[in-house]
Amino acid sequence: MPVDPKTKAETARENGAKSHGPTTQAGKDRCRQAPKDAAARRAAVMTFDCTLLPTESRDVFEFIVSQECKAWCPSTPIELQLVHELVDINWKIKRLKGSQTNALLENMEGRRLRASASELTPIMAANAEAQGSAPGGDQINIDRRIAILSTIRSRIFRDLERLAKRFPIRGSSRALLQNKHLPIEISWKVPAAQRNREAETEPENILDWAKTKLDFTPDPPQADLMTTAAKDVLMLGGLQTGTSTAAAIRVVHEAVNHPESTILLAGPTGPQSGQIMMEARQVAEKIGLELKSPPPGCDGFKLPNGSQVISLPDDQSNIRGFSAPRLIVVDEAAFASDELFPALKSILAAPDGRMFLLSTANGQSGHFYEKWRETGENYHKIFSQAEEEFNSEFTAPPGQFTSREPLHSAIRRDIKPLFPEDEP
Repeated sequence: MPVDPKTKAETARENGAKSHGPTTQAGKDRCRQAPKDAAARRAAVMTFDCTLLPTESRDVFEFIVSQECKAWCPSTPIELQLVHELVDINWKIKRLKGSQTNALLENMEGRRLRASASELTPIMAANAEAQGSAPGGDQINIDRRIAILSTIRSRIFRDLERLAKRFPIRGSSRALLQNKHLPIEISWKVPAAQRNREAETEPENILDWAKTKLDFTPDPPQADLMTTAAKDVLMLGGLQTGTSTAAAIRVVHEAVNHPESTILLAGPTGPQSGQIMMEARQVAEKIGLELKSPPPGCDGFKLPNGSQVISLPDDQSNIRGFSAPRLIVVDEAAFASDELFPALKSILAAPDGRMFLLSTANGQSGHFYEKWRETGENYHKIFSQAEEEFNSEFTAPPGQFTSREPLHSAIRRDIKPLFPEDEP
């Protein structure tokens, strides 16, 4: 015979009133742990997993999460999942719009450099916008992706509204549920590349850095070039002395340890500056750096920290567009035109800016030769010569009556002139 529901409910209430809870220690422990387990399960359900880029703000992301949860008050797993997707979509759209702005600025800056203009102009902005909006351009591709994400976001809005309509009480009075929705936690997933960089300790000394990262131990002239703090450096060396290798390591080390810095590589022709550029690329790739494209119209690469390494030809018009580089390296400087060096000096305005002139010997004339023969402490000079190397000495060119070296050695700076009034 079936039991009357009312009788069953009354019996249950009477039995419950007689109960004083668990009597054993194990039972009491289970009762104390039950609320904690329930809260932990709810918190786990409400966890937002997010991977942020190094340049993105956690505070901004947490604010977006709090605003969306405040607006929709998710109290079920399905609502939480939809809010999670909504936050993710909004963050991706924000990221894409930031990338779109950066691409436009880089395009405008490239136009300014090619035009050797001192500042950006509305015409440059209009042309850059038109180029990016052309079929296959950066702007149009990003706009297309944003449109797709916006469509998905509209679908999420509709799903959340349908859920609200299924529960009239919640739909008409969401404020009542402000304290009832499940707790929220945000867990952060650091990108693998960033995690590896954070786990490593960057050696302060470049020699330790080269040994640790590249298994490279320099000889004394190379170590001098890699570690010198001098503003102006001249290095005279023969072929196969490792000058370009030491310079490339110094270039990458400067770019890695000084974000947003600019390093220029110059030479009499493209192949000269390109030699150090090629070795710098190899160094950067060997230590696992991500190489990005340089400014439009330039040869080189850009690092994730904003530093850029750019190779320039022996052309003043392509040099003056850059401002305040941290380091300028001129390879085979003895073969470069004399007009190149004043142009480079004019843009080396950074407080820590340095200029390295590296070369083999090339006759007894030119800017490099004159500076190498100067006495005093204006330049830090490094001499490197391999065994049986013969192109580390300045020799007189064909047709010159006599070598200038004996004349230089005969000049005495310590002798007072006979007629001081005629002294320049």
